[in-house]
Amino acid sequence: MIYDDNNLTQIQWPSAYERDYIVPFMQAPTRQFISNVDTKVYLLKTKHHVFPVTVNHAEYENSYVCSPYTACISYAKEELHKLKQRLLEIPLFVLISLLDSFLKMTRINQVVHVNNWLLSTNLYPDWSGDDIQTITKLLLEKFPQHVIIFRSLNRYTNDKLYPHFTEAGYHLIASRQLYIFNGKTGDYLTKQNTRWDLKLLDKSPYQIISHDDLSEADFPRIVTLYKLLYLDKYSYFNPQFTEQYIRLCHQKKLLTMYGLRSPSGTLDGIVGYFCRNQVMTVPLVGYDTALPQKMGLYRMLMALALRDAHRTGQILNLSSGASHFKILRGGKAYIEHSAVYYQHLPLYRKLPWGLLKTLLNQIGVPIMRKYRL
Repeated sequence: MIYDDNNLTQIQWPSAYERDYIVPFMQAPTRQFISNVDTKVYLLKTKHHVFPVTVNHAEYENSYVCSPYTACISYAKEELHKLKQRLLEIPLFVLISLLDSFLKMTRINQVVHVNNWLLSTNLYPDWSGDDIQTITKLLLEKFPQHVIIFRSLNRYTNDKLYPHFTEAGYHLIASRQLYIFNGKTGDYLTKQNTRWDLKLLDKSPYQIISHDDLSEADFPRIVTLYKLLYLDKYSYFNPQFTEQYIRLCHQKKLLTMYGLRSPSGTLDGIVGYFCRNQVMTVPLVGYDTALPQKMGLYRMLMALALRDAHRTGQILNLSSGASHFKILRGGKAYIEHSAVYYQHLPLYRKLPWGLLKTLLNQIGVPIMRKYRL
């Protein structure tokens, strides 16, 4: 069944965690929590699970977490400079620019995202996937003109879902290359760079601040530190978390946060984990980028995540970016996919998805692997 903010009281929640995370996004404008996300949030409830569902129509300025246009056009243009290959950048820029108007004309952003936690990496419950066809039918009845998308799938943590999506008529479209660390074995802890980072963390003058020791007074600084790294340095198309979001995640422990506080009392680094089904990802990372790189703030924040993944016996999905850094510390590369259902739509709405599937799977994946994007 699909719920909205009018019938929330009828829901029997599997856990308080899902309720505490999803309900605020259903009851208030999403921009209060993530300033560059404008979407309508519903809840899909199956026999054993609940999934947050976001519904969009256009909203071309949205973060890529609910905008295929932003992922394929706006974000892709930003990523081109990382190739550092001028002869390759120019034709790809022309290609992306040609796609721009075409994707808008064919309503690329008229989409429903399932299991969308509005984070760069969505994590899945312990889900067999055998009810995907039932879920798809239910969504098509309510949103017959929308494309249905499940983001953040990879062969390491979601392999059993792939055949179910294929059998249900979904197309698997590559999105990016991410890096996985197996915290159950902790083999990455033997890497020289990982050992150096943990040693730096142990000897640093910085105090590690636990989740419970972070306070309301730290929330504006946390937003600033995240902005300095994930927005100013990386991309403004990343989710732009607000103080209200940080407050919600801290008070309800929706993210597990750790800070690095200097001897003078300044919070100079922050990291926050999102965990589900023995998999963790790190959507919240930030540090004072004006400080000297030799202080190793990013290294220490990642060391905290790598250490805790092994301590809790979880798989750590460190998403994409900083590929050289992650490979040196034992990260294993996997291509991430979105499962996309669009065959119920008229031909002109199918065309962009067929084109994107060809471009991303046949051209994008080799580029991602070669240049470690």
